[in-house]
Amino acid sequence: MKLKIRKAKKLLSTTNNTITVVANSVGFNDSLAFSKVFKQYTQSSPSSYRKQATETHLSN
Repeated sequence: MKLKIRKAKKLLSTTNNTITVVANSVGFNDSLAFSKVFKQYTQSSPSSYRKQATETHLSN
């Protein structure tokens, strides 16, 4: 599961794919289930993670 989350974090920070596409890419058929698991591991929703990663990237 950690590997799936790591891959999802990379996809969220480097692509503009929807959350559903990212969820499917890492093996989840249900984006809601993906979001719940992602939040358990990162304490952030996928969309919040993407926003934070984008802001961090733009400020560097």
